[in-house]
Amino acid sequence: RTALSEVQTRILAIAGVHRRLYTSQDIRSVEISDYLASLLRDLEATLKEAGHASTVRLTADAIQVPTDKAVSIGVIVTELVTNAFKYAYPAGTAGDIRVLFRGGADRMVSLAVEDDGIGWTGEGKPQGTGLGSRIVTALARGLGGTLAYGKAGAGCRVSLEFEI
Repeated sequence: RTALSEVQTRILAIAGVHRRLYTSQDIRSVEISDYLASLLRDLEATLKEAGHASTVRLTADAIQVPTDKAVSIGVIVTELVTNAFKYAYPAGTAGDIRVLFRGGADRMVSLAVEDDGIGWTGEGKPQGTGLGSRIVTALARGLGGTLAYGKAGAGCRVSLEFEI
């Protein structure tokens, strides 16, 4: 049941891009802040139904992102936010999970997911099966970026910079 639920959240990320494309005049790109807002609303509702109580906060620049990259971004965000919901805060507690997407110079962008939970630096064995971590690493590489793990206060921060 848990494995099917996790697959469902991955599918939702991709379905969100397709939903945006069907309502867009230009199928070559997706406006990332609207897409992420919609994705995170759906993801947060699904995870809260499963008994997780954290809250997602999004700060994102309105940037047109090529469709193929938007799909990768959506799956990365889905995996990182899902992991934060499941592992960042001890059972019975909740906190904020922040998603940041910022544009920079020369078509560079930065994506970060952070929390104020128990913290993880990317070292050692991930909790769970580790499939989500492998998916995120592969998609980050496909975007031409490298994941960086660090601290966000007491919690965890996973960041990625790449060109769009």
